Amino acid sequence: MEAKRIADLEAQYAPKPDEVVDILRQQDDDGFWCPVDHEAFEQTVQPSATGLRIHGLASSQSMTTKNFMSNCIDMRAVLPLPLLSEHANKGSQPIGEIYHLRKSPRGVYMRAALFDHIAARYAEGLIRKGETRCLSVGHDGQALLAEVDGLKFYSNWKLKEISICRSGANADCYFEIHHEGDIGKKFWEPSSAPKAEPRIAYRGPWKQDEQYQPGDFASFQGGLWHAEIESKGVRPNDAPMVWKLSVKRGAVEKMEKRHAQA
Repeated sequence: MEAKRIADLEAQYAPKPDEVVDILRQQDDDGFWCPVDHEAFEQTVQPSATGLRIHGLASSQSMTTKNFMSNCIDMRAVLPLPLLSEHANKGSQPIGEIYHLRKSPRGVYMRAALFDHIAARYAEGLIRKGETRCLSVGHDGQALLAEVDGLKFYSNWKLKEISICRSGANADCYFEIHHEGDIGKKFWEPSSAPKAEPRIAYRGPWKQDEQYQPGDFASFQGGLWHAEIESKGVRPNDAPMVWKLSVKRGAVEKMEKRHAQA
């Protein structure tokens, strides 16, 4: 008698077939996020891609040039996700895969690995030369939270893909080559230490065999150039994403003379 009563209760409160489908759909819509502190969550899978690895900030709590902002902590995703170039059209194969995500109120940090095919190898060349270093997200299912003064604010959105780009809508979102052991802390936890007074790290005239770090300055063809990213053998004037002209021809000759005498 007791067994029959329990069976009747289970039948009464069991979800209907449509409800089961909805539950499964909701679970499939988002991956398993592991909490890493009181406000951040991570998701990781083993990558099948074996090529160059990159990491960076894919989305942040900043207004984009397209006048919208998305709440990063509300992002949903299921890894692995495709890594594309410039949000390639349908039919284009990914150049890599995203295998790690970290979301927090600060933003969405990603790691990705490139595939080993001809298009991915070409993309790797662009990355190593510094010609593409921005990130942009592809999404769907965004819910408009509110619109204020012509600016749109979204929540509860699903990440569909991440693209490497020559230029992006969010100045915060860029990537670098990932090295073993680097957890990417600088992307999702900006330093709170007081900033030192700026000093020019002048390295003298540009040389083919010199290794330059971000923030270095070198003179080339009469101009003073600022190193945007790490490079070696990349001439100023050839890669605008690597070197940025800071001072035009004129005052640089005096700097070169003082550097030679030092």
